[in-house]
Amino acid sequence: MPESAVSPRQLVTDFYNALSAADTETIVHTIETRFAENAAIEWPPSLPHGGRLDGARKLRAVFSASANPDAPAGAKNLKLVSAIGDGDEVVAWITFDWLQPGSSAPVPNQALELWRFNDGVVQEIRAFYWDTDAISAPQPA
Repeated sequence: MPESAVSPRQLVTDFYNALSAADTETIVHTIETRFAENAAIEWPPSLPHGGRLDGARKLRAVFSASANPDAPAGAKNLKLVSAIGDGDEVVAWITFDWLQPGSSAPVPNQALELWRFNDGVVQEIRAFYWDTDAISAPQPA
């Protein structure tokens, strides 16, 4: 199947599988070929890293860094539970362990992430976390 013929749901599935496998080559390639130049991600504003981040270049940097298994903080052991939908909207249900900077005690969490597409191109990702307090609260080192 040609790359452009990959459905939005398959793209989301492949993207999270690449994050889980620390496959930065696939992550970068997907962002460069299937994300709009002004694509954005928005995290809940109550999170330490919350808010909106605009631009495919910035997203490439963030997702590439998050795929690094040696990163001192962030989502670890990310798993895609399921991807639902197709067309212009796909929802990904993910689980992960959150590791705060300076902590060695990861906190189990999960999220739904709504991916919005236009003509098969990613426009926006909106994250809805199960427990933002668990991510925001200081964890013992």
